[in-house]
Amino acid sequence: MASLTNFPNGVTSFGIPMVGNVPFGPNSVCWFVDPQNGVDGNDGKSPTTAFATLYRAQYAATAGRNDVVFLLGTMSSSSSTAGTARLSLANAVSAAAVVGAAVPTDGVLTWAKNGVHLIGVAAPSQNSRARIAPPSGTYTAATFGSANFVTVSATGCVFSNISVYQGFSTGTTAQICWTDTGGRNVYDNCEFLGMNDAASAQNTGSRSLKISGSGESVFVNCQIGGDTTTRTVANASLELAGGTTRNKFVDCVFPFQTSNAGVLGILGTGASCIDRWNLFDRCTFINNIKSTSTTMTVLGSLTNASPGGLLHYKDCSMIGIGEWGDTNGLANSYVDMPAPSASAGGLAVNPS
Repeated sequence: MASLTNFPNGVTSFGIPMVGNVPFGPNSVCWFVDPQNGVDGNDGKSPTTAFATLYRAQYAATAGRNDVVFLLGTMSSSSSTAGTARLSLANAVSAAAVVGAAVPTDGVLTWAKNGVHLIGVAAPSQNSRARIAPPSGTYTAATFGSANFVTVSATGCVFSNISVYQGFSTGTTAQICWTDTGGRNVYDNCEFLGMNDAASAQNTGSRSLKISGSGESVFVNCQIGGDTTTRTVANASLELAGGTTRNKFVDCVFPFQTSNAGVLGILGTGASCIDRWNLFDRCTFINNIKSTSTTMTVLGSLTNASPGGLLHYKDCSMIGIGEWGDTNGLANSYVDMPAPSASAGGLAVNPS
C-alpha cells in the first residue's frame, strides 16, 4: 500500500492502517483515481500513479478485503470540475482493454465487488468536487448506451463525499442516476443528482435514486434529487421496489423544482415494495415554491394498498408539499414530530 503520510507505514492502530471511518484490514489496498492527471495504464497505488477512470479501479479492487478507492477531486484555476470522473462508453471500453476484460456495451459504472469502498477526496461541501458525471458538451444518453448510470450490486460498501450528476446533452426515458440492489451499504455526504436533462425530467420513469430488492442501507447527510432542471411530470426522487427493508435516511435533503403538482419525493412500486420499514429521520423535503416551483400534491405514493411495510417520518419537515402521501401512502405512513404550534411531540401516529 502506498504511504499516505510522511510516516513510512502510514498511521496505524494495532498494525492496521487508519483511513477515517472506512473499514480497513491487513490485506486492504488503496487505489487512487485522478480523472485529470491519471492514466489507466498506471498501477493506481499512489496519487502520483493514479488511474484515470473509476472503471479501471473497479477492475483492480478485490472483493471482501475492504479495498478503498479514492476519487481525487482535483481542480484547475479555470475549472472547478476539471477532476470530474467521466462515465462514458468510450472510457468503459478503454479501461476494459487495459485489463483484457470483455468489451462493454454501455458506459454504466457497475460497483459489483463486496466490501470495496469509494471515498471522494475534496472539501465536504454540497455538490462535492469529487464528482461523477457524463462527458461535458455534446454527449447523449444514446451514445452512453443505457438509461442507468451507476448500479451497485455489491454489499458492505462505504460511499462518502461524492456527487453524482446525471445529465446528458440529450437524455432518454426512465433515466436512473443511482441504483442499489446490494444492500447493507453506507452513504455519507453523497449527492444523487438525477433528471438533469429535459428528456429525463419530462419522463415519469426517471429517478435520482432507486433501491430495489435490498435493504439495511444507511444514508447520512445526503441529497437525493436536484432542483436545477424543472421536473414536468410525476416522476420520483426515490423509488423503493422489490421488498426494500430497514433503510435509514438521516439528515437528508430532498429538493424539488417542478411545474407539475404530481411530482413525487418517494414512490413505492408494486405489492410488497417495502419489507418492514424505511425510516426518514430529520429529513427535509423542500420544494422551491418561492422560486417559481409548483406546489406538489403529495410527498409519497404507494402503488399498492398493501406494500408489506411502512414509512416512518421522524422529525421531518416539508415545504411546498400538500400531504405526506396519497391514499395508499397515508395509510402506510407514520409521522412523529412536534406540531407547528410548538406543542410537544408524541408517539408516531398514522396521519390518515
